[in-house]
Amino acid sequence: MSFGRSLKKTPKSQWTDNPQGPFPAKKGRGRSLGTTWIWRAFAPEFRLRLASLVGNRNLYAARRILRKIQRRLDGSLPLFTSDSLRHYAEVLLELFGQWEEPQPTGLPGRPCKSRRVASPDLRYAQVHKERQGARVVKVTRSVIFGKRRTVEAQAAGLKRGDGSEGQINTAYIERDNLTLRQELRRLTRKTLGFSKNRRELQHALDFIDAHDNFVKPHGALRLGAPVEGNRLWVSRTPAMAAGISNHIWSLEELLWYKE
Repeated sequence: MSFGRSLKKTPKSQWTDNPQGPFPAKKGRGRSLGTTWIWRAFAPEFRLRLASLVGNRNLYAARRILRKIQRRLDGSLPLFTSDSLRHYAEVLLELFGQWEEPQPTGLPGRPCKSRRVASPDLRYAQVHKERQGARVVKVTRSVIFGKRRTVEAQAAGLKRGDGSEGQINTAYIERDNLTLRQELRRLTRKTLGFSKNRRELQHALDFIDAHDNFVKPHGALRLGAPVEGNRLWVSRTPAMAAGISNHIWSLEELLWYKE
């Protein structure tokens, strides 16, 4: 897996005039230095890590992470939530949108143009946080694609830890980011183990995501054991909860697995 020439300048989007936004390119030597972001996708109902990507914070990287997600879907579209980065909406239209038939302009000599619109099944909401210093002072939840009532009802179906209804937020992925930082020494700042190479960091992310999905049981996914047994709980991994696997994998099984 190479991340050398793929980190080229993002081409201009066909949906907006300025897809790059206020993210200036910073100098560095190839793939080993410079500002780097980790893009991650998470299915909270299964605690399943869908994809991770090491790259820049631009439209090109947004396309790469959402194409990874597209390949992992079963054909249905989930509720997408994210922060307020506008590149997500651009790529969601590219991947899951549809062309709208051109409307007549009524003016002679002026051709009709078709445009890209969201499909009826596409639901996407953004969470924008305003901060003063290190504190969050205001949270704004915006529904970009889909009907607000449908989006809010689907978000409420994901219960919180105390059993109350959920809402549009990014709390699950933020909590999983903390778990990832605790598990992966390459993300520990100001240490000798801090990652300095994008390719090696991507390999480490892919391995730890596979380990947590298939090998490591998640406490929030356990089920009550049958009454006749001696066990109180039946452990499950995120892959088992999502229906991808029917057993807890061993580390040896994971390392020997080939598609």
